[in-house]
Amino acid sequence: MKQILEIGKDSLRLGGKPFFLVSGSLHYFRILPYDWKRRLELAKDFGLTAIQTYVPWNAHEPQPGEFDFSGRLDLAAYLEAANNVGLKVLLRPSPYICSEWDFGGLPWWLLRDHPRIALRRTDPDFLAALRSYYRRLCQEFVPYLSTNGGPIIMVAVENEYGSYGNDREYLQLNAEILRENGVDVPFYTADGYSDRHLKYGNLPEFWAGVDYRIESADAIAALRKYQPNRPPLLCEYWSGRAIHWEEEFHYREIPPIAAAFREALDLGGMLNFYMFGGGTNFGLMNGANIHTRPGTNDEYFNPITTSYDVDALLSENGTPTAKYYACRRELDAFLGKPVRPDNDLPIPKTQSVPEICLDSCASMWENLDALTSRTETAARPLTMEEMGQGYGLILYSAELPSGKEIDEQLFLDGLHDRAMVYLNGQYLGTLYRNQKPSDDVIPAPLPREPFLPIRVPSSGGRLDILVENMGRVCYGMHLGEEKGITGPVRLGQNCLSHFTIRSLPMDRLSGIRWGKQLSAPNQPCIFRGSFDAQAGIDAWLHTEGWGKGIAWVNGFCLGRYWETGPQMALYLPGDLLREKDNVLEVFEFHHPSKDLTIELIDHPILDAPIRSVGMDF
Repeated sequence: MKQILEIGKDSLRLGGKPFFLVSGSLHYFRILPYDWKRRLELAKDFGLTAIQTYVPWNAHEPQPGEFDFSGRLDLAAYLEAANNVGLKVLLRPSPYICSEWDFGGLPWWLLRDHPRIALRRTDPDFLAALRSYYRRLCQEFVPYLSTNGGPIIMVAVENEYGSYGNDREYLQLNAEILRENGVDVPFYTADGYSDRHLKYGNLPEFWAGVDYRIESADAIAALRKYQPNRPPLLCEYWSGRAIHWEEEFHYREIPPIAAAFREALDLGGMLNFYMFGGGTNFGLMNGANIHTRPGTNDEYFNPITTSYDVDALLSENGTPTAKYYACRRELDAFLGKPVRPDNDLPIPKTQSVPEICLDSCASMWENLDALTSRTETAARPLTMEEMGQGYGLILYSAELPSGKEIDEQLFLDGLHDRAMVYLNGQYLGTLYRNQKPSDDVIPAPLPREPFLPIRVPSSGGRLDILVENMGRVCYGMHLGEEKGITGPVRLGQNCLSHFTIRSLPMDRLSGIRWGKQLSAPNQPCIFRGSFDAQAGIDAWLHTEGWGKGIAWVNGFCLGRYWETGPQMALYLPGDLLREKDNVLEVFEFHHPSKDLTIELIDHPILDAPIRSVGMDF
């Protein structure tokens, strides 16, 4: 039945009837489809009337003109599932989503095809790519607009634009392109609640929403001042927090979260939990931030973990948490519903599988042909984007000339993000973009860049630099940085030349030649083993004892692990498991466990103590 959302001063009407909006974010692309219905039903049980979801451009259009709406990217199937459960949808199909997702959802190939592109502005190249994407994307969701009898009652224009730009013409064009493709429901925006954020991130005809942590009264007061003729829309109530590698993770206290939720309801706020259920950054799609150390101007790279649990109301595998029940009590009380007991909902089963033996191994060096998608030669290091590569690893190789043996310092200018360095096959050390040398080591005229001491033998030799893209920056002025080595490779002040460059996207492991002999420490190696399990039952891959790498189960990439913590177990959805002969593959940069085993456990580990591993392993 066709329905139109009407936005009054203090209330909403949908299809001519009063409508109470309280919603939560659940991202279809971070959850496997088999579990969509169950998690949506938990949202309905909580009392939500709508679900909010982003739409990631980079996942749906991995190459220009090549679109993917299958599996966990089947947006139409997700909208159908929400509708069947009885939930409305707030859709955020913005070109940029942030969301701690690689490049904030923007496709990496924008940087390859248009190196000087002005992202999120009235740049002709950006708008042409956006028009093409929206034209295809709208075919998926326009049939599900409420004006066509579907669950989508509002569509977002851009996202947190007031924190990035001030191109109001660009905002208007976003809306016009959507209208041209059949979107006729109300538009809304989401920004911070300062005057600057609202001025630059919104247009008067859009319903202005804000993002905030816990200060409900302040956020609502700002909205009522800015847009007094519409109800206060709280697009992202940050009831949890993101998890970064190398950074302690602490769960937020629940009573203040629940109290701020009730305060927002009492003040007339239309609130959305971000996140209601976080899910997982499967594959290599986690984003990263650039943060500044307190009390300094020193910026550092801060990559997001594989887990997107984010201390949400539903845990990573969709288990209702204590926060879920505390906030549900507040909503029930606000609506005058009978008191319900806590912990009255079923929780997903989990399982453990001890000591999976990874008894096959394969050296990366001996399998470069199988892992490499493209090889180029160039006078300088080419970036991943120049190589036509989105994610994974990139290998730079150069020959050092023979002559007098010398001691030098190896600099990787513009390293993005982490490099393992080898000379004649021997491991020298690891460089990371966060490493900053001390003033007493580097001569004053040289940049303060990561470096390694290196002794070049008289015979010269082959220098190999294996660089990992650990996630593109997803927020702020550094949006759009390239990956790999973005500047020169130097020995002291001398730039190296004549590179052989190999793209290793790590999106397939077919063609690997397996053996039994374990390579030396700090030599990248792939390990494989098989195991039996309970089909359909969740588990976590416990990576304690392993160094840094990527894991696959039955060909599905679970994501990255890193011994620094705080995440020490990768979520393994039960739908990926079968009873017999499951295949586990692990690409390890540094060191496997001593006995070449790994286990599945029945719980997550997201708050392990941070371990400093240094740069010399």
